[in-house]
This record gives sequence, C-alpha cells and structure tokens, in this order.
Amino acid sequence: MMEYGDANLSVEGVGIKNKAESASRSVIFFDSPSYSYFHHRPFGIEDEKNFMLLDEVVATVPVLLGVAPPQSLKADSSSKLNKVLVPNPFERPHTVFLLEVRGIDGLSLSTKYSNLALGSSFSSAVLGSRKAVIDFSGEEDVSIVHVDEPVCTKDDDSCINKELSELAEWLGGSHTGSLSSHGKLTIPLSSGATIILNITKETERMFATSLASLVGNTRRIARLNEFAQSSIRSSELFVGHLRGLEVFKVENDQRDILELGAQMVEDSVLKLLTMLQTSFGGRVVGVVLSSKDANPNLENMIEVTQLLRVSRSLDEMNADNHTSTEIQQVLLARRTLAWITAIILVVSTLIGIYFLLNMPLTRDTLLYSNVKLD
Repeated sequence: MMEYGDANLSVEGVGIKNKAESASRSVIFFDSPSYSYFHHRPFGIEDEKNFMLLDEVVATVPVLLGVAPPQSLKADSSSKLNKVLVPNPFERPHTVFLLEVRGIDGLSLSTKYSNLALGSSFSSAVLGSRKAVIDFSGEEDVSIVHVDEPVCTKDDDSCINKELSELAEWLGGSHTGSLSSHGKLTIPLSSGATIILNITKETERMFATSLASLVGNTRRIARLNEFAQSSIRSSELFVGHLRGLEVFKVENDQRDILELGAQMVEDSVLKLLTMLQTSFGGRVVGVVLSSKDANPNLENMIEVTQLLRVSRSLDEMNADNHTSTEIQQVLLARRTLAWITAIILVVSTLIGIYFLLNMPLTRDTLLYSNVKLD
C-alpha cells in the first residue's frame, strides 16, 4: 500500500473551521462510476476537516495521473492525500479533467442528476495560496490538452456562429441571429428555467464563446478517443479555465442572469463529465475548482507547466483540422477497410472449402486429407 505521509489529518481550533466555512474557493472531485479512485465521503459534508489547501488540491492531479506528487509537499498535506485518494498506485485513472471556474460558488448537485453516468463526489473548501503550479517538466508520459483554447479568431464571425449553434444544439437549445444582428442563445436548464443570452452584448458573448470553446474542444477529444489507434495510452490532463461569470457579478445590470449562467455552466460540466466517462470507459475523474471572486483581472488559480510536447489528442485534433466532418471521414475509412478485410477473409474461406470438397479422390489427395490408406 502506497503512503504519502503519516501526519495526523485532524485539525483543531475554531479558527480553521471558520476559515473553511467562509472560504471563497471550493473544489469538487468527481469519481468514476465504474472504479473507485477516491474514498467515498458524503457530498457537502461540513465540519472542521472539510477543507484542503490549494497545494493539496493540485497535488492530487499528478497522483491520479500515475505520477509522484511534488517533493515539496508537506507531511500533513501528504496525509491529507491519503485520506482523499485510494492508496493503490496500480489503480489510477491516468486521465483527469481539470476545470477552473470564476464567479461561481461551487457546483450544487441534487437528485436531478441521478440519471447521469457520474460516480460519487467529494467537495471541500479551498484555503491557502492564491495560485499553485503543477509542473510536469520531467514527465514525458503526461500529455496536456488545454480545452479552453478558442477555436475561432475574434473577427471570424461565421466560425463563432457555428460554435454557438453547436453549443445550443448540444444543450437542447437554439441559436438565432448572428453576432452583429439580433444574436440570441436560448438554453433550457435542468432547473426548469431558461437562459437567454444576447450575443450582441460583449459580456454575454464572452461568456458564451468561452463555454462554447470548452464544450467544443472536449467533445472533439471524446470523439477522437473512441477510435484512437494507439492501444498504449499516456496519461492525459485536460485543463480549462472558464471565464465570463465574474463579469455578470461585477455589473449590476447583469446580476439577474448570474444565477442562470452558473446553472448553465453546471449543466454543461456535468454533461461533459458524463460524456468523458463513456468515451474513456470510466477511466477518468473530474476536478472542478470554483471561486466566488468577481475581479476579472485576477490571474488563474492553477497553472500547468511542461516542456514543449504535443499530446496525442491535440495532435490528432490538429491533423483533423478540428472539424467533425473530417473526423467522420476518418472513421468511415477505417470501418470500410475493416469490412473489406472481413469480406476478403470470408470469400477466401468459402473458396477453400469449395475446392476441398470437390477434390478428385486420388492417392495424393487422400494423403493430403490425412486419410489412412490400406
């Protein structure tokens, strides 16, 4: 059994408890429905132990990827990891979906998500430093894909309209108009409400395009993984930062859509996690960091660094030019090749059987057929 430390996890003192309860940041770990990578704990538990330092949160990521935690991790933090993670170094998902969301007070789960293919969840308040770095510079077997990178340039209206239309269709809504004229994004939410985003407004367009990039990139990765040729997988980290909600919080005239926007993010994230679980056969976990801070100028809480290396998923995405049509063409070509190969084998087998049954009965053919001659 692998241990990361033996310090006592228990925390005493009302001061720590108050800090945890008033923390502006939180994290949720989403386990696999098929495998257990976290210790099962009730969701939303609130006691003096229900907090983690930001350094402890980021330390769970390399461990889940099958990499040793940073050597700078303190003994009590190592002990905290033992309380959160199942201490089996041979049973890791090797795929992590890491997301940071600003302007939202965590994700709230309820029974309306029971139909999703999600495992158990563990939430915690986050204390400590304002920023943490995950360094994979010495790890060649870890691929990093930034799923928040915009697919379209700012002046490519047709591309942005296409991404927004795909987002609306995926969420069961609609996209009407364009960026320059009466553009509206209408999305039904799981709570029963409906959010209508005016895409002609800069703040609402920024939020919608940020979410569209996150969803679009993650969906492409899931589709590519379903027919990836490589049977030997490297560890993969899908990392994203979702911005836009904090602007709704700052501007007084848009506070009314802040709650609806947060619900839209929640629905999207949970649907993405469900899709990834299906695509990766349950070998993936989700780590979602959220912050109530509404300052748009704040830097990201998490930074991931690595020496330049093109990941398998990102390389295939670039090779396929980020288009669903070309992905389907590649899939069709592989299926066609498989069918042609199968047909050739069947025809060859039938021809062999035909000639075998119609061989002339001579001494040589009987010997060839292993018939014993007297």
